[in-house]
Amino acid sequence: MTVAGTLASTLALPLFALALLALATAHAAPRDAADRAALEASTDAIFAEWNRRDTPGCAVAVYRDDAIVFQRGYGMANLELGVPIGPHSVFDIGSTSKQFTAASVLLLAQDGKLSLDDDIRKHLPEMPDYGRRITIRQLLQHTSGLRDYIALLILGGAAFDDQATDAQTLEAIARQRALNFPPGSEHLYSNSGYFLAGQIVERVSGQSLPAFAHERIFAPLGMRDTRFRRDHAELVPGRAMAYARAEASADAPPRDSAATYRLDQPHWDQVGDGSVHTTTGDLLRWDRNFYDPTVGSAAMFAQMRQAGVLDDGRHIDYGLGLKMGEYRGLATVRHGGAWGGYRAELLRFPQRHLSVATLCNFAEAQPQRWAERIAELWLGLPPSLAQDRATAQRKSVRLTPAQLQQWAGVYRHAESGDLRKIVHADGRLALHHFDDEFVLRPLGSTEFELGAPSIATLRFHERNRERPRRMTVAANGHGKDYLAVNVAALTPAELQAYAGRYRCDELGRDYEFKLVDGALRQLDPRFPAVALEPLERDRFVQGLLSYRFHRGVDGRIEGVSLDAGRVRDLACTRL
Repeated sequence: MTVAGTLASTLALPLFALALLALATAHAAPRDAADRAALEASTDAIFAEWNRRDTPGCAVAVYRDDAIVFQRGYGMANLELGVPIGPHSVFDIGSTSKQFTAASVLLLAQDGKLSLDDDIRKHLPEMPDYGRRITIRQLLQHTSGLRDYIALLILGGAAFDDQATDAQTLEAIARQRALNFPPGSEHLYSNSGYFLAGQIVERVSGQSLPAFAHERIFAPLGMRDTRFRRDHAELVPGRAMAYARAEASADAPPRDSAATYRLDQPHWDQVGDGSVHTTTGDLLRWDRNFYDPTVGSAAMFAQMRQAGVLDDGRHIDYGLGLKMGEYRGLATVRHGGAWGGYRAELLRFPQRHLSVATLCNFAEAQPQRWAERIAELWLGLPPSLAQDRATAQRKSVRLTPAQLQQWAGVYRHAESGDLRKIVHADGRLALHHFDDEFVLRPLGSTEFELGAPSIATLRFHERNRERPRRMTVAANGHGKDYLAVNVAALTPAELQAYAGRYRCDELGRDYEFKLVDGALRQLDPRFPAVALEPLERDRFVQGLLSYRFHRGVDGRIEGVSLDAGRVRDLACTRL
């Protein structure tokens, strides 16, 4: 922006925003103890809700010029034992682990033991031949087309409380006879790629991935509290336990704050796509290596942050274990993670040599959002809160039940097939997604806001000659259109036509559907029989899982395909 443009923007700010701007500018380089105290207080304020002895929380660190300039813990690492989160608390960082797997693969490539363009079947011969080779690079850039193993195991009947091993995971992936899409044609996040990359590291190096990463990455960098954890029963000194919000229970003691949360620690033992346990202090050593490598090389890290390219020439924002982007006009290199109740974000601003790590131990945490807000403070950026307030200052409008009800329904993204459900109840609209409910605040008759400060805005459009009714969801400057689904009204006799048992060879199990209490339900002895909600003819949805039934030439139902976001069109045959 030009000097004139900057001045014009500044003059346009209200007085409270000018005050915030002055404060942020002071935060860019604290001149004295008072400046630093104000900066730290502003950071503390972000986590005020979680800086208590009866809640989980987060460990936070800011790295600038190869040093920790801020490090603090908020909330409790262990609610049962009353252990607070501190600088040495160890967290599972979920998919933030992927950069360590990518680095392990690249170290082997530097050793001349593999190439990123190798066909994966060179190292994993048990993988099927899909008629087109899948490369290691495609595994690492999420362009392989492989179905996500987490969804596959869950569809196959596994629960997070079960033990899931490398062997059964590899078997589940290798059992797939089809891909989500031809390799190299799309970018769709899939944990299978990084799990298989970890398997390749083990077969090529002759070591387990935990042993290889320790010897080649963690030990040389002095990351003493960091490990790939392969055994859920393994003791991890200093580990913060993970939590999720507990549903109200009549058995909970009165005024028992611990009853507000429950443990959320999966027993799955795969490595590669996740499972790195680390601290904010150890992540500084990894961050420092990004700028001045002692493990790997500058060329290797440049390769990790080089955006991938699809076969048709389109660029994606993902490199090798790292996601490239921009925030507030500055280039970013980042990756988030979520596993069980753990949430993590490592956000880097290379141009400013500043990074933020937010490691949290509860499922409601928003580490990406909080890392961005912390970065604004420590970079001295004009606060985006001014922009958030501009949205928040728009007053809610009152809408009649009829005005709200007209937008209720199911909407589908045209390309991905992802579904979003808008529900009208108790005099309000809410977005239902991932079994969560997000209340919408009306800003007008067709526009609604989700979250405060705003996470996204939803705008509804009436149908016209060219297009059906649709919903546009806008977040972070990007919008997606979801088209309204025409829901079929089915009689019990029509629903009965779908009942029966279906063999799903690629999942190694059968699915059984039965008409119960006037609704079609999928029966599973381990879980409640939740009703399937009708969509168009022969289509149903159950949470994030959608079913598409197929008819033969005689019009009878002969099969069903399952779609679950990262698993597409998995076919099952009626028995």
